[in-house]
Amino acid sequence: MTVLRMRVGVVLLALLIAAGVAGAELLDRVLASVNNDVICLSDLRQAMAFNTAVSGVKSGRRMEEETLEGLINRKLLFQEALRLHIAEVTDQDVASEMDQLRTRLGGDEAYRAFLSRSGLTDAGVKRMLGERLLVERFVEKKISLFARVTRDEAQDYFAAHAGEYPGKRFAEVQAQITAMLAAQKTGQQLDLYVEELRGRATIRKNPLSEGGAGDPAERNGAM
Repeated sequence: MTVLRMRVGVVLLALLIAAGVAGAELLDRVLASVNNDVICLSDLRQAMAFNTAVSGVKSGRRMEEETLEGLINRKLLFQEALRLHIAEVTDQDVASEMDQLRTRLGGDEAYRAFLSRSGLTDAGVKRMLGERLLVERFVEKKISLFARVTRDEAQDYFAAHAGEYPGKRFAEVQAQITAMLAAQKTGQQLDLYVEELRGRATIRKNPLSEGGAGDPAERNGAM
């Protein structure tokens, strides 16, 4: 038995024990493994609940699949951030993110209602925000700094899209154009970097639905 299969087995056993009795119904299951880390159905549900609360993203099978792929990509980036040690997040940083989340949701009462609906705990939200913030800072240091946009690039874009800025001079929209082009470059570089990480990672996936066909597993097949 491989180390990965042993790890997955331990996770599933722990979930059964948590249910309380030997014959209990399995309440959670592994959807994917990313190197030595696993992503469970509960992780997907909580991520979707979080995204819905924060950005209004609605649920659905397609959104579930996209969210799972996003969790896999974020896990890869998080693993790289820990390995390379080029970004860090403090407790104060996470506390600030928590304060911003409470404000965005509408205050403490709304935040407690969100926890109740999503099944998340306060500690779980802190962990999620901390991981997301670390990944953001890692991407900024690893990729964004190398996605610079020169003045000539911004001016060329302005000349080619002058109709989008009626009555504006280049100096008035330079910062806006530069930020947009930088975001595009960062996104392109990030896609390439994630593709590289996925190419050298061991990723296994199970179907989202027990009865569904699911996506073909990557690298070494399904778990």
